[in-house]
Amino acid sequence: MERTLIAELMEIPLDATSASVRGINMQMIDKQQAQAMLDADSNDNTCHECLLANGRFLFESENGNLKSLFKVK
Repeated sequence: MERTLIAELMEIPLDATSASVRGINMQMIDKQQAQAMLDADSNDNTCHECLLANGRFLFESENGNLKSLFKVK
């Protein structure tokens, strides 16, 4: 059974500045960049936010496939 994206994100250590999920390298961005990305996709079509105990993540997807992954510093 395939693990969910949320389960994979939860495995990233809190202090991690690099990681790879589903072959996509995580990039670090600041709060302003994160907000600009969310504002640019106000209908939540491609940019999604995930708040977890180990950090705040944004990811972009296309047709259900992960395209980019960001952790907000």
